Amino acid sequence: MIAKVLQPMCPALLLVGTLCVGVPGRAQTPETVVAGFEQRVDAVFRADAGKPLKREKKKPPLAPGRGNYVRAYSFSIVEFAARCFYLDEMLDEANAALAENAQHYLDNPKDINDRDSFHWHADIVMRLIEMYGTNGTKHAGRLTPETEELCLQPIWEYARKCSWLGKAEYKKSKTWDIYGSENHHAMDFTVSWHFAKIAKDRPEYKERKFEDGATVAEHYRAWNDYFVVYCLERARKGPCVEMMCPSYNSVWLKGFYNFYDFGDERVRHSAGMLIDLYFAYWAQEQTGGVTGGGKSRVRRVNGFTPTQHGISSLAALYFGIGDLPEALLGNLNAALSDYRPPAVVADIAISARNDGPYEVLQRAQGLGVQRKTHHTASGVKQPSTLRTDGGGILRYSYCDPAFIMGTLMTEARPSEDWVSISTQARWQGVIFGGKPSTRIVPIVIEAKKGRDVLNGQWSVQSKGSLLTQKLKYNKGGGKMIVWMPREGLAAPVQEDDVVFVETEGAYAAIRVVGSKFRIVEDSLTTRSAEGSTRTAPPGTMVIPMDDFAPVVVEVVAKDKVKDFDEFKHGVKACTVTMKGVVVVCETIYGDLLTLDTSYREAPTINGKSVDYAPPNVLESPFLNAEYNSGVVTIRKGKRSKVLDFN
Repeated sequence: MIAKVLQPMCPALLLVGTLCVGVPGRAQTPETVVAGFEQRVDAVFRADAGKPLKREKKKPPLAPGRGNYVRAYSFSIVEFAARCFYLDEMLDEANAALAENAQHYLDNPKDINDRDSFHWHADIVMRLIEMYGTNGTKHAGRLTPETEELCLQPIWEYARKCSWLGKAEYKKSKTWDIYGSENHHAMDFTVSWHFAKIAKDRPEYKERKFEDGATVAEHYRAWNDYFVVYCLERARKGPCVEMMCPSYNSVWLKGFYNFYDFGDERVRHSAGMLIDLYFAYWAQEQTGGVTGGGKSRVRRVNGFTPTQHGISSLAALYFGIGDLPEALLGNLNAALSDYRPPAVVADIAISARNDGPYEVLQRAQGLGVQRKTHHTASGVKQPSTLRTDGGGILRYSYCDPAFIMGTLMTEARPSEDWVSISTQARWQGVIFGGKPSTRIVPIVIEAKKGRDVLNGQWSVQSKGSLLTQKLKYNKGGGKMIVWMPREGLAAPVQEDDVVFVETEGAYAAIRVVGSKFRIVEDSLTTRSAEGSTRTAPPGTMVIPMDDFAPVVVEVVAKDKVKDFDEFKHGVKACTVTMKGVVVVCETIYGDLLTLDTSYREAPTINGKSVDYAPPNVLESPFLNAEYNSGVVTIRKGKRSKVLDFN
């Protein structure tokens, strides 16, 4: 039986080095790769040298009563200005553009407070002031005093309304009170902290008081203390609630570079460790700069294609993985920062998966009380509160040189038990090495276009075998499907009750338990909250007739089996049965998985219940930390770094 071939693979096959995906120039050392950051950033800026400002359009409000939707417009302004200041060209035009942007917000005060426009770029404006303004740390005077003064005016209007000392409370909340979503909350307090930092020493602002009656100096001290604890808590209980989301995670991170470059020593130290932690966390679960493993907030058809911006852009800049971005946008802070990843993190990023297969586990936060959000940044008065005694989630990924399979193993709970940023658009599945657009995604799709699915599915996984089911507790869920692109996969072949597919480096099998299914070739189209539509690449879907029928996906690298026929024979020899309400699944890896479709019992792996609260918050060959310790060890080969957030 094929399982006997596969059982010794975990320790024995660390020598496997096939499909060295995303490893540019294998002769380069991690230190050399990191040292190339400046050259790569310079190349991005110089690609547009001499080009005039190309303004993005100002768009109307996303809903009645809201401010204009001008995020893209402002990003186009600040990116142009940053490029001009960096290259020392068209300085008059750069100053005029920043002044124009500031004046727009002063003329349209609703836009300052709208959550989808202003705080997305205001942190970048303050970085440009810090680096190129009157007292600039890089090239003082490229940004004129007049422009500087005008730029700070709308930021003051934002901060005085949106920052209050109660929001910076951390002794009771331990910083797990989230105003809005995780990335919005981070952008909000980053802008508030940075404005207070700049304003406390400026005569025109230092005596002013925020709407809560406190001074800018008091706000600055409060946010300093808050941020240090914020970083400590992410080391203690897990980095992100918006788990491994490549777009939102880059937005969450972007303001932390300002803490690193412009904060006092303890703030700078905490920020540097948190960024180190994030990139180590990311590096071990990616292929070609594309993030694998279970995720949240990967919305609608976005999970069917690789994200080419956000964290993937940073992968290109830091580690030379993938193509350089055409635009930096929200990654401008990172591009202009003095922060560099440590060599051990670069080593993980460029070569960890060559050491596979290996397992990655993370204890993640998600349980809590969801409060109503608001379209204004100041309108969220009651935060969503995350529980600090346990998150109810075990992220699990299996990383082989040929593929990464991962899921969020979650307790089967009603949606009301979770904070929505944890349950929104949860993603699970397989991405394949060599071409990460090739993937298999078992997921509950939305019942109505433009509406996200909350709490869609639950699962159990061991190695390259995943057993999953649609949850009856979902909100907004439609059909349960298994989606695959046509490109990169051979045509699916159905044999009995199993669908087999082949990729360049792996074989896969899909089973639907206790239900007939259809195989459909179609393209899915969804509509975003901003009104734009997005269509997935042409694909194939396996669609169970019974939405709640459990689904099994198994993947094995080609170098672990003789051929496709041996893989098929091994899958067919594994029994998948229903014992009452419990699915019992023998896997091709020789494991035994169970899933209780009545939700009464936790899933099991080889007779042991899934532990949603293990002793380690992070556990892998490269990244380890005990839950609540605040001490993280990053290690690869002879390189290591200990992050002690305490």
